[in-house]
Amino acid sequence: MSSKVRPVLAAGAVVTREHPTRGTEVVLVHRERYDDWSLPKGKLDAGESLPACAVREVLEETGVTIRLGLPLDQVTYETAKTGPKRVDYWAGSVVSVERRVPDAEVDEVSWLPLQAALSRLDFEHDRFLVRQLMEQPVTTPLVILRHAKAMDRKDWSRKDPARPINSRGRRQARLLIPMLAAYGVQRLVSSSSARCVSTVMPYAHSRELHVETYGQLTEEVGSDDARGVARLLARIREQTVTDQVPTAICVHRPVLPHVLEALEMAPNALVTGEFLVAHLTGDGEVHALERHRPQA
Repeated sequence: MSSKVRPVLAAGAVVTREHPTRGTEVVLVHRERYDDWSLPKGKLDAGESLPACAVREVLEETGVTIRLGLPLDQVTYETAKTGPKRVDYWAGSVVSVERRVPDAEVDEVSWLPLQAALSRLDFEHDRFLVRQLMEQPVTTPLVILRHAKAMDRKDWSRKDPARPINSRGRRQARLLIPMLAAYGVQRLVSSSSARCVSTVMPYAHSRELHVETYGQLTEEVGSDDARGVARLLARIREQTVTDQVPTAICVHRPVLPHVLEALEMAPNALVTGEFLVAHLTGDGEVHALERHRPQA
């Protein structure tokens, strides 16, 4: 029996910016090898997450550092050399731009107004993604994260809130750095328990961010106080959409159902280190939802 060939995984983004006279512009890349104009994208590195891959590839191909927004459609197609290829795309907003020196991979980078970009793109699936993005509302990411792998309770003799993450948890926490960075997380909220704080601390150090801790989100308090969790989450959600600041919340498995209920989201069981990305509209509604975890 023939086995199904697994697709090569890749990621990219539809990156836009607002020009004072030209309106919305889209960044395109020209590949000399194929003589085509396309959206920036590239293959996944070993151990890399798709969101981190999208940000890295856009930077490598265009010189533009981006923050991911809404997920767009996946595109699957056949390649002559490697067979099927699947590319995950996101909306990308510009953080910074540096001039990129042309090379054998990409010999030209161009910012074009919307209609000019649609005319210049060589592939219909790229044109579809640009049109898809133009139909989406403005959103802000809210990340709901379950803490990294902690030491087993049976091996810990002190009070449970002080129980630390273990070696696997520390690897997960390090791998979360590029994943949270992909969404431009600028605010960190956590249970005050050590295993939650330690999960987000590597990212906090990398971005010089303060971690806001709340006893209400601990397993000891939050598990049996859905109303208290809901009140806190209502404030966090409002601040996230009002200030348009990407935010991450680190919680425990028993508290997670209350967090999701407060955000009017369906129940979801997360493994350690796994997270949801809720893309919130201006009125706080969840317009799109993603799920990711570090491969540790």
